[in-house]
Amino acid sequence: MSFKRALVVDDSRAARLALKTLLEKHDLIVDFAESGEDAIEFLKSHAVDVIFMDHTMPGMTGLEAVSAIKADPRTAMIPVMMYTAREGEVYVGQARALGAVGVLPKQVQPGVLFEMLLKLGLVKERRGKSADKPPPPRAAQNRRHEDRQRELAEEDIDRQLDQQAIGMSVQALVSRILQDQHVELRSDILRSHHEFARRVAQEIFERQKAELGHMEPPAPPPKEPGVSTGAVVGLALLLIVPTLFLLFRFLDVRAERDAALAENARLAAAAQQQVMAARSEASDLVSSLTDQQVQSDARYRALLSAVGWALNEGAVVPFGEPAFGGRRQELLQELLSQLAAVGFRGTVRMESHLGEFCLVNDGAGGYMLPDPSMPLEGCDFLGHPLETSSLVSDRQSVAFANFLATSPLVNGSGIDVEVVAHDRASTQRRVQFPPGMQTAGEWNQVARRNNRIEFVLVPEGS
Repeated sequence: MSFKRALVVDDSRAARLALKTLLEKHDLIVDFAESGEDAIEFLKSHAVDVIFMDHTMPGMTGLEAVSAIKADPRTAMIPVMMYTAREGEVYVGQARALGAVGVLPKQVQPGVLFEMLLKLGLVKERRGKSADKPPPPRAAQNRRHEDRQRELAEEDIDRQLDQQAIGMSVQALVSRILQDQHVELRSDILRSHHEFARRVAQEIFERQKAELGHMEPPAPPPKEPGVSTGAVVGLALLLIVPTLFLLFRFLDVRAERDAALAENARLAAAAQQQVMAARSEASDLVSSLTDQQVQSDARYRALLSAVGWALNEGAVVPFGEPAFGGRRQELLQELLSQLAAVGFRGTVRMESHLGEFCLVNDGAGGYMLPDPSMPLEGCDFLGHPLETSSLVSDRQSVAFANFLATSPLVNGSGIDVEVVAHDRASTQRRVQFPPGMQTAGEWNQVARRNNRIEFVLVPEGS
């Protein structure tokens, strides 16, 4: 991992060591300077990511040192935090006016220091209780990919379980219907048997009673003991008729059962067809959503490309002006405001390309644009004074550096700003020089169009 470097400027050795202890807990490398003059001398040969500046020191005061640091283009974009016992809004306003990003008390709380370092992008947000260091970008992407695959697998399992649950619920419903019909049929048969037996016995009893009532009692001859014919017939009817009824009823129940089984099979087949249709519809829907997502992503990237083209049409840098500053800073600020409003997340890259100008000596060791009517052969230099440098600090203003360091549109907004300075070898011409040009004015018109800023919008995840 790359460690951040901090410079603590304080004439008190105890104060320097106390702050060093707090900063090293956040994996910062700490350097010391005992005065403002020492700090400025140190910065000539060393690069740091943040400066903690005491207010009262021998010689140059802390505010004077901040003013000198912000006046130097090489160090102007380094965030400076005043580290002092002074309080009051007047002092805070004075420090901010000179370029300091804020004021911390001498007895700073660890939580306050962490929040300040977090806002400056020097530490990462703590995750969970173990305060583990964040994984590298590739590991984080792999982890997000694995989490997405796991979510898709869980969704597929849920869909399968839902489909199984539909089939099981239909089967359970059919079984319950058959069971209820079976119980109901059995009850009907038993009730019918009891009712039929009761009616047959009643009819036999009434018939025997009527026959006995119309007969005159003869003189009872002596009879041998035996069973009457009517009793035998009644008993036979009592046994045969219920048996026949039960047989017919059994045949009807079996026919009803076969019909119920056929109906259940038809319902199960219909349910299976519905499940298959729902599964096919879900698959078509997922495929349609995937196609729509691909098309939407393509349209989104085309829109970003169109926005970048529109920005680049008016991003010409006049000769002698800093590429990162002035009108380009205003354009960047407006672009970030609009992108944040629509929820854009990603990177805005600004690339400085150099034009090859026809220049003449200005008499002070530099170059300037000649009279447009001057013949092209009178040029002292064809190119750009910064063509051997790829340092961003050579092409930016102090106001632009402060904007990148302090603006909420850049810090904590989800939008990163990447600044690139191309030298002559990596500069890409937008317009080629046509043959047959005669004057410096014709040549410099083409060079001016090549001396430009190109905006590139890169959405998150690309």
